[in-house]
Amino acid sequence: MKPFFIAAALSLGLCSCSESAPVVQILQTKLPNAACAVDAEGVGLANGSLNLAYGDRYLLAFVVNNNYSPTPIEIGDVPLEPGSTSGGPGTAFVDTMKLSYETTPSLSIPDGEVPYSAGLAPSSEGNTLVADLITTEAAVALSQAVSTGPVQVRVTVQFTGKYASGGKSFETNEIVYAIDAFAADRGIPACSAGQTPAAVIPCNSTGGQDGNYPECV
Repeated sequence: MKPFFIAAALSLGLCSCSESAPVVQILQTKLPNAACAVDAEGVGLANGSLNLAYGDRYLLAFVVNNNYSPTPIEIGDVPLEPGSTSGGPGTAFVDTMKLSYETTPSLSIPDGEVPYSAGLAPSSEGNTLVADLITTEAAVALSQAVSTGPVQVRVTVQFTGKYASGGKSFETNEIVYAIDAFAADRGIPACSAGQTPAAVIPCNSTGGQDGNYPECV
């Protein structure tokens, strides 16, 4: 009977294995203000809305930590790489944002890989990466679809890149963000003489995201 119990123990051991968490992690999503800045104490978001009658961009800020901390290498008590908390070999350079879409009703929106440039210092917390979640192909498909009714969109986002030291690649965790897309004319008039358009949240956009629309001042 011993071989049976050994086999059972090995089987239980296999079931207990789990993948380690990614070193570069997306922790939160937040809405940037009109100047594209992010309030560190602001509330995180899980979903939003987009009125495509006013704009076809959805801008979101991702709060990201780089948990990688390189071990200093010394030769004869002399650091091979000077210590630094703001850069150096432990810096994670983001170069790509990966996007995929699930919609209700179902639309054929292809996955996208968007070039993105950012550097995350080693052992850094609260980095913010602001990005547009709607690719050109997604904007076209949604603009055509919302003419007959609203569309629910689930966008899966992931950032990838390489570390400064050794060129080793990394991937963040994936995060899913939901957007209710629709088209509705809010009857907003154009600015009259002597008026200028006010900055629109987020990032002084054309409006239509999360109930923010253009206005004149």
